[in-house]
Amino acid sequence: MVAATLLIVTASGCSSQSQPAPTTSITVYASSAMIKSLTAIGKQFEAENAGTSVEFIFAGSSDLSAELVDGSGADVFVSGDHDNMAAVANAGLIDSTPVPIAANSLVIATAPGNPGHLASLADLARPGVRAGLCGGPGGCGSATRQLEDRSGVRLNPLNVDTTDNEVIKDVAMGKVDVGLVFKTDALSAGDEVSWFAFPESADATVTSWIAPLKDSDQAELAKRFVQDVTGVAARKIFTEAGFAEPNEKFEG
Repeated sequence: MVAATLLIVTASGCSSQSQPAPTTSITVYASSAMIKSLTAIGKQFEAENAGTSVEFIFAGSSDLSAELVDGSGADVFVSGDHDNMAAVANAGLIDSTPVPIAANSLVIATAPGNPGHLASLADLARPGVRAGLCGGPGGCGSATRQLEDRSGVRLNPLNVDTTDNEVIKDVAMGKVDVGLVFKTDALSAGDEVSWFAFPESADATVTSWIAPLKDSDQAELAKRFVQDVTGVAARKIFTEAGFAEPNEKFEG
């Protein structure tokens, strides 16, 4: 089974009696970093394709890729980073070359109003500053390690969490003074935290990828969904959520 972070979401939510029952459906395994954006895109897809439904299985990309490699069935995979998409591709499970759909960058989150007056990445390494970082196998942990390697700034965190949402909670609850998190999740946190961008984050951008999976019972519908997610309307949704436009090509 996927780890406890698994979340099953249907794009349309509960159906009403006035709506026709879907006749076909697709299952999308997707990074939990994209819950809001993909759910909105799924609703548009269902509206444009009468009689269809989209069921999302949201979890960490590493959990989802492991499930797919172990034999779980799905129609589409959306990975929050390159390595987990590559693991599925190298297992021979994808039907076409993965396409980049969005890029996410790290920002620095603080308590509301930034009471510590932090202004740079180097400030996270100041004596007395309690920092929270991601240390898991997903995109946030990968970006954080990449950032340290490329910037030369060595961080000594008080807390190391699996996901950046956990880091945000630690900042909001006062367990740490500051944390490195993705811009999209800092935006979603609203007034719970303050945040600011920093120049070094350009060296730690993580790209999300999408690909239809082999052996899908709804191969054409899955490909159509991939087209929607990579289209102009979806780009607007991703941009509003804080994602940047990606500029990478997939290399397995």
